[in-house]
Amino acid sequence: MGWKLPPLNGLRALEAAGRHVSFTKAAEELHVTPGAISRQVSSLEDYLGVVFFDRTHRELVLRPSAATYLPLITDALRQIDRATRQLLSVSDETKLHVFCSMTFSLRWLLPRLSQFHSKHPKLDIQLTTTIPAVLEQLVDDLLAGEIDVAVRIAKQDPPALVSYPLVPIQWLPVCSPKLLRTGPPLRCVEDLAHHVLLYSQARPDDWDIWLSAAGHRMPDHAGDLRFESSVLAYEAASEGLGVAIGMKTLVADDLVSGRLVAPFDLVHQDGTAFRLAYLPGRGPRAARVEQLVKWMTDVATQDNGRVDAIDPVALRRRFIGQARDPAEPTLQREPRQGRPKATDRSTPSYRKADKPASNSASTGSTRK
Repeated sequence: MGWKLPPLNGLRALEAAGRHVSFTKAAEELHVTPGAISRQVSSLEDYLGVVFFDRTHRELVLRPSAATYLPLITDALRQIDRATRQLLSVSDETKLHVFCSMTFSLRWLLPRLSQFHSKHPKLDIQLTTTIPAVLEQLVDDLLAGEIDVAVRIAKQDPPALVSYPLVPIQWLPVCSPKLLRTGPPLRCVEDLAHHVLLYSQARPDDWDIWLSAAGHRMPDHAGDLRFESSVLAYEAASEGLGVAIGMKTLVADDLVSGRLVAPFDLVHQDGTAFRLAYLPGRGPRAARVEQLVKWMTDVATQDNGRVDAIDPVALRRRFIGQARDPAEPTLQREPRQGRPKATDRSTPSYRKADKPASNSASTGSTRK
């Protein structure tokens, strides 16, 4: 069979340039210069007798020929990449590759991993905390054997994967007991306007999710703190730096110990979960993967029951006591730029949403 194949370097340059619609971004991806990408694409166009781009001074425009050809080339290159990864991967029956986020690793997996090792002492776990940003890349890594088990936040996974909702996500604000006792009042959602909000750059929308369920909207303002991961935001909250948005199962131990408290009653859940995903029956490690999957699901089932039994409201009352009397004086602080004083309610920074919150909330939104 005779193959009619154009130069591979030209195809790689064309695919990257077409995907980014930019010679500069394609050059950054392939670690060459924009001029090299342009020359490779031009050579490929000469070889095929087809022009793929209209080149102007300011932009690159895909022609219809490129729009038809590029998806097929991308798929073909992905298959070559997958086959090569499978060829080069080492079949080590004792090593399992687990991918999950830093926060989930530190707060859930690592504290329990010794249990797995005590049952399976001959198995090695290689833990990586960087999940591929693109879902298709995650699937490719699973197919290539570079990942055995992945844990990611989602409501569902692609049909190609076997997946389970391992740990349900329940959002709730958390702060230190000291902040709740001595800081500006934090009796209702509007009071958040007088506090520093702590964000995770990995989960930038979590505050909006909870506030929407509470029937409020987040205003644009300065002075909040942002961290690379949720676990850093939790640590900052425990040190009294502000109020973080937590996932109940990941802050459960802090709530029980009193290191963190939930200032409000609302715990919001919408079906999102940490989902365990893997490919079954693949190669010599299949039995080992099944052992790890079974252990993780068994432990999660048991722990989820424990977390469900934790009542943040009762714990807050235990560590803080009943809500302060409205007449009791509160600590006065100099307001930060753009924020009203703690006792000033004349210019609220939060306003009610147009529509009421969904019924997915488990309790009311204000502290009783």
